[in-house]
Amino acid sequence: MSRSYKGITLKHHRVYSAQDLMVAFKVSKNTVSNWVIAGLQRVDQERPHLFRGATVNTFHDARRKRDRTSLRPGEFKCTGCNMAIFPVPGTVVEEPSRNGTKLLSARCSECGGHVYRFASVAKKEPCAGQPDPNTTETCAHEENTSARSRIGISHTNFCGPNERLLYAWQKHAGQFSDKTIDRHLTAIRWLEDFLDGKPFVKLTLEDCYAVRDHLKASLHPGAPNPKSKSTVQHTASHLRDFFEWLLKQPEHRRLPAGLPDALRLPRAAYSASLPKAPKAYPSLEEARNLLKGMPSKTTIQKRDRAIFALAFLGALRADTSISLRLGDVDCTGAKIIQNADTARTKNGKSLQIAWFPIPEDLRAAVIDWVAFMEGAGFTPEDALFPQKNAFNGRRTFPARRNQPIAPMTSCHSVSVAFEVACNGHHTKYTPHSAKHTIAAERDRRRLTSEQRKAWSENMGHENEQITSSHYGKLTHDRRLALLEHLPLEDEEREVLDLANEEKIAFFDQFVETFNSSRKRGS
Repeated sequence: MSRSYKGITLKHHRVYSAQDLMVAFKVSKNTVSNWVIAGLQRVDQERPHLFRGATVNTFHDARRKRDRTSLRPGEFKCTGCNMAIFPVPGTVVEEPSRNGTKLLSARCSECGGHVYRFASVAKKEPCAGQPDPNTTETCAHEENTSARSRIGISHTNFCGPNERLLYAWQKHAGQFSDKTIDRHLTAIRWLEDFLDGKPFVKLTLEDCYAVRDHLKASLHPGAPNPKSKSTVQHTASHLRDFFEWLLKQPEHRRLPAGLPDALRLPRAAYSASLPKAPKAYPSLEEARNLLKGMPSKTTIQKRDRAIFALAFLGALRADTSISLRLGDVDCTGAKIIQNADTARTKNGKSLQIAWFPIPEDLRAAVIDWVAFMEGAGFTPEDALFPQKNAFNGRRTFPARRNQPIAPMTSCHSVSVAFEVACNGHHTKYTPHSAKHTIAAERDRRRLTSEQRKAWSENMGHENEQITSSHYGKLTHDRRLALLEHLPLEDEEREVLDLANEEKIAFFDQFVETFNSSRKRGS
């Protein structure tokens, strides 16, 4: 088994304990200790030992690069670990080979397997005399370096004085989703960089005022690094939440109580930012044409077509659609089961989604894919969109397996499917644009008030306000086109001949909008 850990990447901004590393990399405590001996930097010398995610990633990247370079004195190449290692002290022995060359044998300090190396007598001494199983060349020959035995400041030092505090905050933030934690940590790490790594225990109001002024200045279009209104709002909000938690910690209760309020920006500051451009989204007919242009010869191409079509069929987020199981799509009942226990849904929301009325070509792409998966031997517990290696070039998949095929952990395949669909098109649409398309379709159709409410709830929204406020907004070209066809003031306007049911629905919608506006005003 390869032990290069190439497929494992930790969160860059997070702080991990030794136990977290053991779980993430599926290794023992001794292995983590060997990494520390080999040069993995801890955040400090206190216990429990903590590690910055970026530091661990850099450490393993450097070790993997050693596989592509020549061995240093005392190193062996372990084929099991697929990397250069130093052997366990005292295990290096010389064995004769058939052609008379010198062959050194030892035991790998990582996996315990046997390693071999052809070497002369001159190369045996550093191998046999290695004082530590993972001593680096810098430490072994520190007389050739300016920083003796890791004494000094490393250029790859990601660890600051706030790591242990942030680890405690991560424990507190466990009530949130992983994405929410990552967004908050991004804002906190930005604050740390802005203050040049200043310990949070020494924060002052002047620091917060400087942060607030910087955020205000970044809203101007001419700023060196301009930020959008949404970015500034969320950054300030995340930092205020962090400060409110910080003031409750025993060692930080002497900080100024006004830290959270010092980050409040005036409304006039947000007015200086450029208006946010409406997100581009295709019409249903345009999506139908994009699907027709997608190739459908190979299994992966059929999968991409189904991924693209399902985004419109259920108005699904990319992370939700890629995490669905085969049994979650009911072609007979024309619905999608969004189960929060098995799929990655927003806010852990479970929902039964009725298929939206979209062109038959889009529906057929999903139905054909489900039929193909069932015919290939996949079970309802398997992923709806498995990875490429799940097919193994076979027409049928073996029915007997120990575990169901798990969904992909990344929604990259959804982005790829939309890139394939938009290949050669003048606009590159994102996976999230499908939700905007379905929301805009609600406004284009003549629906009753009850039907509009059902449409919004089928999208997973608690009320129609969410659909109207955040999705399906008019683009610049669409807005101009509609205004051009408005009648002039002195033109005779056409009187709408509405049926009684349409009149009742129109009045109900007016009353609902009026009541909701009164509630917001109060």
